[in-house]
Amino acid sequence: MNTIMVTSNGPLECRGEIAIVNADGVVLANETETWLCRCGHSANKPFCDSSHRKAGFRDASTAPAAQPSAEPGPAGVLRVTLRSNGPLRLDGRCEVQHPAVGLIFAGSETALCRCGQSGKKPFCDGTHRQVGFTA
Repeated sequence: MNTIMVTSNGPLECRGEIAIVNADGVVLANETETWLCRCGHSANKPFCDSSHRKAGFRDASTAPAAQPSAEPGPAGVLRVTLRSNGPLRLDGRCEVQHPAVGLIFAGSETALCRCGQSGKKPFCDGTHRQVGFTA
């Protein structure tokens, strides 16, 4: 199963078959383990460079728990598309885990915040538009 772990006040820890894709559809990397920035400050976006520590990034949110996915069969490749100046778009079977709550998403389509400002972290709520996030 492709798994995204929201780390406490840090990046998204991604494990599985992960294809990182730019907004134009070009595959930038194929990974089995990687850490993606969610604070918006990394100089190496979409990857974490530990800028969250210097920026003082904090995420006190606790998303509601979700039910596990009942979809049978192998997970396949999870496409993580870098929306232009926007979120990380996930396409493909995956689970998102939260350190305080456990499973918060199980499915095949969602968007995760990478500007660091969403009011419903780790999910995108469109705040990147209001704050002028660029990536």
